[in-house]
Amino acid sequence: MLTHASSPTIAAENEISSFAEFERSSLPEDILWKVLARNGKSKTYTQVLPLDGGTVGIANFARGGLAGLYRLMDTQEYFGRSEDDMVDNYSSNCRPGTRRGNDTGWGCYSQKWWREGMIRFVNSPGSHDLQKRAWINEMKPTVELSLEHGWRSNRDLAIATGIANSLGSHTFRKIAAGHGWRPEKVLSAYVGNNEHRKRRRDAINAAFPR
Repeated sequence: MLTHASSPTIAAENEISSFAEFERSSLPEDILWKVLARNGKSKTYTQVLPLDGGTVGIANFARGGLAGLYRLMDTQEYFGRSEDDMVDNYSSNCRPGTRRGNDTGWGCYSQKWWREGMIRFVNSPGSHDLQKRAWINEMKPTVELSLEHGWRSNRDLAIATGIANSLGSHTFRKIAAGHGWRPEKVLSAYVGNNEHRKRRRDAINAAFPR
């Protein structure tokens, strides 16, 4: 089970030079808990929500993001279905068409076998580490692209992955390119006047001060 330091900031700031270094470091766990989850105020490792047809865990895995979890977990154990079946039919399809908001009978969450299987999974002993691994895999394109543009500090990569987790890797890349790949400019552009994004910015500032 993952543990979380009580200090709100990172003691030592070392530059990251490669994705391999990023995934081996404590930085992914720090970003997940201190930025995305805001120390448990926003998200938890054990949450299973009806949002978007089924939203799960510390990184709000939903729709296509669920596929990354299925590929790492034992889907037969939790759902009685194969990995391929879960990836093909119960990831992007959890929020069909133009549906938005909480599942009211149209998504995966409203299906008892899916919901109960996910609750068992998020409360299982290995779930925390598996969620972290799934998130690292999902963030790999964002981290590698950011490193290519010289984003090497913990704060830089917290900004990159914090935005990508919120809007997707493609949108992060678009915002970053539009602001010359300058981390602070990119963060400001992302935040705008959005209250949720202001909270994410504040979490980044608390955990990874300038």
